[in-house]
Amino acid sequence: MKSQRLLLWILLSFSIVSISSAGAVFQLMEDVPALLRASWRFQLTALIMAPMFFVQFRDMRSDEHAMLQLKLPETRWIILGSGLSLGLHMGAWVWSLDNTSLTHSLLFVTIHPLIIVFGALLLRKYVPKQQIFGASIGFVGGGITLLGISVETEVTLIGDFAAVVGACAVVGYFLAGRKLRQWMPLFVYILPVTMIAAIFLAVMSLMLEGSTFSMEDVNLSLFGWMSSAWIFYVLYLAAFPGIVGHAGISAVLRWFPPIIVSVAYLFEPLIGSFIGWILGTTDIPSIWTWVGAIVLMVGTVMVIKGDEELMSEEVGDSID
Repeated sequence: MKSQRLLLWILLSFSIVSISSAGAVFQLMEDVPALLRASWRFQLTALIMAPMFFVQFRDMRSDEHAMLQLKLPETRWIILGSGLSLGLHMGAWVWSLDNTSLTHSLLFVTIHPLIIVFGALLLRKYVPKQQIFGASIGFVGGGITLLGISVETEVTLIGDFAAVVGACAVVGYFLAGRKLRQWMPLFVYILPVTMIAAIFLAVMSLMLEGSTFSMEDVNLSLFGWMSSAWIFYVLYLAAFPGIVGHAGISAVLRWFPPIIVSVAYLFEPLIGSFIGWILGTTDIPSIWTWVGAIVLMVGTVMVIKGDEELMSEEVGDSID
């Protein structure tokens, strides 16, 4: 039993490190426009997932209820919305990596728990006091972090804002996944969503970045990831942060409480910044970033813990 739990901790750690490394690797590809880079990752991720999709879809065809659900117009609209949300999330985040520091980008793109609380308040839904307090602390931490703009040459307000847009966009992806994953197999859900995100980013890159279908300039080609210059970078992004990291997280959720995994995600800015420092893509952050990051993470932990307690109460009420 102890050996199994140790293996689960190792898997969780490896998954978080894999996911955290994506930012630094994207920064190593700075010769390629941001939206195009993001599209490349999703294109190859979709290709790698395709065999698993076909296996799960074949098994799913024997489930009459699931197939009826799949044919509903509502399901297709949710999948479309999820793909567009995922594409916007990745595009905004990769763009932020070019316009602010790696640490700031990773910090602000992971504040979606705070955004969910803020959104719930705007919609006048019930939010536990602990989550409101935690979100307030988190936003104060974000404000302190922004003071680093005055002393860190890499940091810009527009870059930080782009990361926040990425955090807002991923909420739609999470909400869609929570609804559809109740009955839809993992890869049957993820593959079409990933393909939609890849196509959305490719179209936006054609419109805004001057990308082309031609392979004459691989740095501007929609399929430039196939070139020897970029294939190994994109293959790493697709296989490790894209599949191994997220699949590992999904696997450990079967045995670990969600709060452990959610808190583990908060180490992404720290681990990602360390990897970026090793690879030479980022400098050591200023004191404002360190202080703000700590306050921001404390607030986020409070929000996550409050959400966990609320879920426990709901389960208890349903049992009673």
